[in-house]
Amino acid sequence: MRTNEERSALIHRRIRELKRQQARKKERLVDLSCVAGSLILILLLAMWIPDSLAHSEGTMAHSAMTASLIGGSAFSGYIVMGILSFLLGVCVTILLYRLHRHFRDRKEEQDEF
Repeated sequence: MRTNEERSALIHRRIRELKRQQARKKERLVDLSCVAGSLILILLLAMWIPDSLAHSEGTMAHSAMTASLIGGSAFSGYIVMGILSFLLGVCVTILLYRLHRHFRDRKEEQDEF
């Protein structure tokens, strides 16, 4: 027979385990939605950029200014490239933060047992 303290400890341990599983499910859902959103963004850009390049006949001043091809004018192309670069940086930062937290949580779980 187990004492009340042992039963209480087992109940609290099971509750922590269930909460951890629910948190993992939420994280997976968020990760999958981020991946799906990124793929949709990539596909939309892959369809938009060739069409934009076809409509920008001769607007490029120099071959080194390839960002001026996007958007029809030099300024809008650089703005689009800046926004895309910023979004890429945000995505990489979030990915690295999540990986760091995942490895920290895994280490804490191993330390518990």
